[in-house]
Amino acid sequence: MTPTLILAIGGGLALLILAVGLVDSLSNRRSVVDERMGRYASGGVGTIVASTPGLVGPRPSPIGELLNRLLAGRTFASSIQTQLARADLKLNVGEYLALVAISIVGTGAIFSLMARTLYFGIAGGILGFFLPRFYLGFRQGARLKAFDNQLADMLNLVVNGLRAGYSSMQALESVGKEMPSPISVEFKRVVQEMQLGIAMEAALANLLRRINSPDLDLVVTAINVQRE
Repeated sequence: MTPTLILAIGGGLALLILAVGLVDSLSNRRSVVDERMGRYASGGVGTIVASTPGLVGPRPSPIGELLNRLLAGRTFASSIQTQLARADLKLNVGEYLALVAISIVGTGAIFSLMARTLYFGIAGGILGFFLPRFYLGFRQGARLKAFDNQLADMLNLVVNGLRAGYSSMQALESVGKEMPSPISVEFKRVVQEMQLGIAMEAALANLLRRINSPDLDLVVTAINVQRE
């Protein structure tokens, strides 16, 4: 075997192992987080159970957790976390950076295996560095466009609810129940945060951080003014 082929095979195996670990971690996190948020929002015994130490929870990615500890308090880490939230990717900063590393190694290995030269492997690694960013930007753009297209229907639903005698929280809850994703997902989060004791203004401010939309900014301002 040539050194290039050995490097490509080793990189491919590393890519496969890391990818399986991240997917397994994320699949567990989605189900457990949703379940626990539902318990908190329901109140009563569920709140106690959800906060009890020792319960089986999502298995974190060791690499992601290590990177998180190393990057704690860094400004760019906070920026990455905001971008992940806007794309609705259930990754923490460490896991995203581990995914970037996987993309670099994997793409570089594939290019080296195909071209059988180290130079193509380096070019593939550079491409792999940018691939997660491209995907992140694509997810954000598609999600923001879909959200903005649903705002008009959301406003009609909220206004009709308020006219029918609903409270502000009940009107927002109806958005989460009756409208499609992504706007239903985001307003379910708003309602869940409010049920956990967070003020509506703060919950809507969190929504604005996740959805960077000027139209939503006007809607949130209108809701806050209406409440006052």
